[in-house]
Amino acid sequence: MNVRRLVCLAAAALAVGWPGATARGQEMRLSDQVIERTLPNGLKVLMVRRPEAPLIRCILAYRVGSVNERPGITGISHFHEHMMFKGTRSMGIKPGTLAKDDEYNRRIDALMDQVAAEESKVEGRDEAKLAALEKQVSELIDREKKETIVSEEIWGAYQQAGGTGINASTGQEMTQYYVTLPKNALELYLALEADRMVNPVFREFYSERDVITEERRQSENRPGFFFQEQLNATFYSASPYRWQVVGWMSDISRVTKQEMMAYRQQYYRPDNATLVLAGDLDPDTVMPLVRKYFGPIASKGPSPRVRTEEPTPEYYHRTISPNFKAPFIEKRVTGRAAASPQVTLLFHIPPIWHDDLPALYMLGRVMSARTGKVYMDLVEKRQHAASFMAAASNSEYDGRFQVSAAGREVRGELAVPLDQVEKELWGYVEDAKVTPADADLLQRVRNSVEAQYLQSLAGTGVASALASMETAYRWQHLEDQFKARMAVTPDDMMRVAKKYFTRDNCVTGVLERER
Repeated sequence: MNVRRLVCLAAAALAVGWPGATARGQEMRLSDQVIERTLPNGLKVLMVRRPEAPLIRCILAYRVGSVNERPGITGISHFHEHMMFKGTRSMGIKPGTLAKDDEYNRRIDALMDQVAAEESKVEGRDEAKLAALEKQVSELIDREKKETIVSEEIWGAYQQAGGTGINASTGQEMTQYYVTLPKNALELYLALEADRMVNPVFREFYSERDVITEERRQSENRPGFFFQEQLNATFYSASPYRWQVVGWMSDISRVTKQEMMAYRQQYYRPDNATLVLAGDLDPDTVMPLVRKYFGPIASKGPSPRVRTEEPTPEYYHRTISPNFKAPFIEKRVTGRAAASPQVTLLFHIPPIWHDDLPALYMLGRVMSARTGKVYMDLVEKRQHAASFMAAASNSEYDGRFQVSAAGREVRGELAVPLDQVEKELWGYVEDAKVTPADADLLQRVRNSVEAQYLQSLAGTGVASALASMETAYRWQHLEDQFKARMAVTPDDMMRVAKKYFTRDNCVTGVLERER
């Protein structure tokens, strides 16, 4: 596929308009607005007509993130996101230099294999040899950049076509690449993304690895980073949610190109991806183009899914017996950092598809409302805390419910000790089990939830909502989830509070200010 030629042709054809399409009213149900198609190779395509402007929001979302990693390659999803902007067999290099570029990469890889072998020695490591090898690598990388590489050519192609919002992001469960383009540049987008899916070349791999490790160091400079990292790792003892998206430093500083290529083969393929297009589009025109560029890409069967589950009391009851007496295990993490002191209670909850999630979500919104009992009492009236929050996650696998408060400091001293704040938090948690939510407050929360839901579906922003939900579960759940949340009652919230807010289902984090 000659993508560079397509870029030139597409740029010349930008004045040519695509057939318009009349969008259905946004007052209709989401299920009436989304047009779904699936290619034989498994690529799912979701399209929504939004004719307000001649633009299309384009998202290619892969069902892969940090939860799909393993010890040894943590952070590789985020690293791979970076590498997908380094070019393909036809983009990111000067015309006529592909063979020379391949040779540079072969030599660099061979030298880095020697570096990895030397670094892996438990004793007797030859530092002089390492320095010499790394010098050779550095020289080759500099020569490659000067002689063959065209930096950020993919970005430039999108910008020349009038693209805005060009970027990518990696999370725990999804990696997505997105851009908003004039509707007559859609073929360019499909050609570029199909090429990136099947023909990426991981140029500048080792220099970019240094960039990734520097990102990790910048994160480490944030006060409280190490505490939050260890609290999360303690909360998730088995689940791959236990490491952060950035990964462990010992992994990201040593991951190899071969490991990334193997990882790519597993996850970055059409049957593990969703293409979402929202804007002034005609599905009858779009789908032939999608089939043209993505149709020839072969799939090799479903990508691996996460199978490790967190061993919580609910897990034991579900897998052994409802009457099984789960082992009582209460964990806590105490730390010190140059950060605001805080107390955090983390409770294990089910994944996004579970029937208890709507009630847990609404419970979090009610508990953390600025006009609610907890905030008004703890922050406004007693002034024992500077802030308070409660929230349920929307996770594909193992979820969590967080209750936390930052201690209020007056002239450098805590208004009350953190152990008292912790005791008060448990008091509010226990109260949620037996005291119905105020009816007026619950209605205000419902109004806010409805407004946010409608806003998420407005305009081309619907593409992001669809990509996230389809990746985590199925896009139809957006509507189902909203309806379930609006139907939650005070009794529902008390029921889930009793079920999940127990000490043997909790990890407590206490962060003290380092003096």
